[in-house]
Amino acid sequence: MRRWLAAGMVGLGLLAGGLPAQADDADTAALKSEIEMLKDRLSRLEGQLGQAQLKGGVEMGEKPVPALLELPSGLAGLQMSGYADIAYDFSFNEADPATTATVGRAFDNESDGFTPHAFELAFEKPITDEMPLGFRTDLFFGDDAELIHSTGAGASADQFDLQQAYITARAPIGDGLDFKVGKFVTLLGAEVIESPANWNYSRSLMFMNSIPFTHTGALASYPLGEWGSVTTGVVNGWDIVDDNNKAKSLIGNLTLTPVEDLTLSFNGITGAERAGDSRNDRTVLDIVATWTPPIEHLTLMANYDFGHESGVRQGTAPTAAAATRKGFEPAEWTGLALYAKYDLTDAWSLAGRMEWFDDKDNARIGATSIGGSTLDDLDIYAYTLTSQWKLHEHVLARLEYRHDKADERVFLRDETFSDYLDTVAAELVYHF
Repeated sequence: MRRWLAAGMVGLGLLAGGLPAQADDADTAALKSEIEMLKDRLSRLEGQLGQAQLKGGVEMGEKPVPALLELPSGLAGLQMSGYADIAYDFSFNEADPATTATVGRAFDNESDGFTPHAFELAFEKPITDEMPLGFRTDLFFGDDAELIHSTGAGASADQFDLQQAYITARAPIGDGLDFKVGKFVTLLGAEVIESPANWNYSRSLMFMNSIPFTHTGALASYPLGEWGSVTTGVVNGWDIVDDNNKAKSLIGNLTLTPVEDLTLSFNGITGAERAGDSRNDRTVLDIVATWTPPIEHLTLMANYDFGHESGVRQGTAPTAAAATRKGFEPAEWTGLALYAKYDLTDAWSLAGRMEWFDDKDNARIGATSIGGSTLDDLDIYAYTLTSQWKLHEHVLARLEYRHDKADERVFLRDETFSDYLDTVAAELVYHF
């Protein structure tokens, strides 16, 4: 249709250009007016056809134009991400898979089998200069959902968890004061819940035993320019949605970049965490340092934790009833993890982790030794080596070996106990 209309316009133009000089001026003006009308109609017709292509996926000529998904105005700029994680774990301790739970570890405690760890789907609308409000929601499915599940957010055995659900806002104060209100992941630790974002397949001893996973409350963050940022907030507690006592917990983070290629993160949380007990506080100080040395393709990281909780009986999980009994001393724990990651090629990297976790009163791990006796103190060392391959822009594969060594015989081996544990694992991750 456009070709015919264009040809007609050209013909009319030639006709108008070839009129003799003595032609009537009124006829010439009329022809020019018709040409302008045809141009206007052609322009409107092309615009209508273009809109039909965008909204209905109509094909014009040999080029199909994809359909246009129209989002509500409140969702403009919406982003979607997520991942699927499947792994196979094998323990050389040859224990029965149905009865074995690896001491100090939970995300990789299968002794011989496949595990559908996670499928996560996240929706986020970031804050922009035009719209100072946003939100994020993370839907989490799989075996890992049971581990990170917050008390008060449905049945604890559900393989679904609303990992995050919060609203963000920016106040025009200085360089911008950001607020976050709702349920969100913790500020503490060098590792995160999402496996693709970690250097190793297995999680560190501190990630499982020293720090919380998520919180429900409010945070305020303010940038410090090239120096870093500061965040502080009030939350209900550790891994709970509805508060379990009358006290609130304070949480904070200070991130600094004192020199180029070095980032320091100081994190902390303090507050009463036991159900019905608003007196005895649990406090954790957490430090993470990341450094890119002048060695190409190498990145180093360190994580240190110190924890303290009052009114805890040795070898048992803290409870409100226990805190009322005489003779109970504060429990303390300390952890240190050192990481190194080297990119051999654009698609292949190696990551190592050495860690130590000292559960001075065995209140965090609560392990038992031969005969089921309760321990008063437990030290565990772990050494992990992970090889990662980027098979595709959206696919990662990992192969990992890990050796755990304890100062007590706490690892189940057949029908007895051992002071060490060796495991291997293979992981496949699709992320988007």
